[in-house]
Amino acid sequence: MWNFVVNLSTQAWIQVVVLFLFVWYFFAHRKDPRMVVSRMGLVHLLLLSLVFLYLLLSWASGIRPALAQVSVFGMFLINLYLLDVVVLSRLEGPYRDALEDYCRVPKGARDLEAVWRTGKRFYYLRYFLQSLFSGVSPFQFLREVAFSRIRDDVQDDLKRCGDGRQFASLGGILGFLEERLEQDETLPQEFKDLVNRDLKQFGQHPWVKDQVNEYLRLALESPESLHNPQWAQWWEKAKKSRS
Repeated sequence: MWNFVVNLSTQAWIQVVVLFLFVWYFFAHRKDPRMVVSRMGLVHLLLLSLVFLYLLLSWASGIRPALAQVSVFGMFLINLYLLDVVVLSRLEGPYRDALEDYCRVPKGARDLEAVWRTGKRFYYLRYFLQSLFSGVSPFQFLREVAFSRIRDDVQDDLKRCGDGRQFASLGGILGFLEERLEQDETLPQEFKDLVNRDLKQFGQHPWVKDQVNEYLRLALESPESLHNPQWAQWWEKAKKSRS
């Protein structure tokens, strides 16, 4: 069985067919928004195709059998690299979908578990080779990298949701308070009812909603200008003076 696989991998025409399949796959998925990391750029794919074409022409030029085998082996390595990118893209798609689902409903623990499960598979494959040369245990390296990258991705997606999805907004704050109030068993029910009523009344004022949302926007984008609005003016003047 192993000899059969080796013989197939060393046949140039097999490598050409495999390359065409990979090129078709990347062109078919070139606009997939989920392929943030694993998307193959046109220039990158063109360079690999040119190298592959050079090796194919070298093989077909009637050079010595040993050099011909080297050319076929080079084509095999290119296809092996493309296969790794394809598998990486197939793992990244479910991970981005899970991030989107969690961003849509941040309270869902099941969605967060899906983010961790799919993200771990994605980043384990992406950083597998780096883990072998990291100088520490590969499993420890992969765990630390996966945890750090998944956390960054979750935070970036939640920030991207913004006011349009009522996460970093007055509605998101009131929803968080109502959830915590409902879960706290040490508070009397009369107090919970009173606070719930006040929270609903507080969230119904358009002026309060606009001011709180503006505060959150400034806190995320330029926290230094919250209590010192002139700081932004000084910064703009400094940039204009430099230019």
